[in-house]
Amino acid sequence: ELEVPLMTWVYPVMGLMEDIPKVTAEAQADVKKALTALEGQLKSSKYLVGDFVTLADIALVCALREGFARVFDAAFRKAFPKVNAWFEGCVAMPQFNAVLGALKLCATAEKPQPVLKEFLPPVRSEKKKEEPAKKEAPKQEASKVAAKAPALAAPTGDSPAAITAVGDQIRVLKEKLKAEGLSGKKINDHDEVKKLVAQLQAMKEGAAAAPAAPAAAPAAPAAAAAPAAGGDAEAQITAVGDQIRVLKEKLKGEGLSGKKINDHDEIKTLVAQLTELKAQGGAGGAAPAKATLPTPPAPAAGGGSIDSQITAVGDEIRTLKEKLKVEGLSGKK
Repeated sequence: ELEVPLMTWVYPVMGLMEDIPKVTAEAQADVKKALTALEGQLKSSKYLVGDFVTLADIALVCALREGFARVFDAAFRKAFPKVNAWFEGCVAMPQFNAVLGALKLCATAEKPQPVLKEFLPPVRSEKKKEEPAKKEAPKQEASKVAAKAPALAAPTGDSPAAITAVGDQIRVLKEKLKAEGLSGKKINDHDEVKKLVAQLQAMKEGAAAAPAAPAAAPAAPAAAAAPAAGGDAEAQITAVGDQIRVLKEKLKGEGLSGKKINDHDEIKTLVAQLTELKAQGGAGGAAPAKATLPTPPAPAAGGGSIDSQITAVGDEIRTLKEKLKVEGLSGKK
């Protein structure tokens, strides 16, 4: 309450800090307020705590030394006679004098001085010139990541594996942008992220429409019907899981977190939809178990079905982790 505003007033006088008139005026008002309280305390006792010197006196005398020596002129001291007498009595003691030295009270308040060379802030002109180049570099690197995106999305068109690959690219790019200092809405509004999100949405729409054609073909073998339905359910589960993740990222960017995100109406609706799809998928998956075939059905071409199952389990892990975070667990727990 006293030392910080006093140094804010005194340091510019000593050339240790730049003087800002408004800040200095506020500091002077705070010093007067503290000294007024000190004046009231010293009206009832010789020292701060009774009739003998304590650590409280030692600390405050040391803190006030530069003020009395540099800026507390006679006019300023006149309002605090008890403080003035207490301070002069303390510094006159040999114990104080041995440490603080002889002290002459301020006659005329000193004026602020230019900041000494050794206390000047570092020159930043060169850094400012370098900043645009540094800002351009992350954009170029993000563009390179986005340029590699089509190569990573090699799995067939709108298959679950392709959708998963693009989703992974979005997550990798977001992590990279976070490391570069972007966050929340700035990440979601990044050009490369928006392009990948648009690509992901288009692929999801294509995946949702694609399964209808094989079902209408009259020549399709009856045995193929069960895997097709399963693949469609898995694709829907993956799509809804991705929607939940994208929405959560959006809500984080808007300032929501933890339980508030999980309690959001849209999140709750999508989670309920995901739970229902998983329940239907579990019920639909029981039929192939009754088949009399000696070996289990071969996975779909390109590994899409396996990729979808991996994605679904990954979604369950993420959902459970979010739930546990809301319940207060974190890290290793």
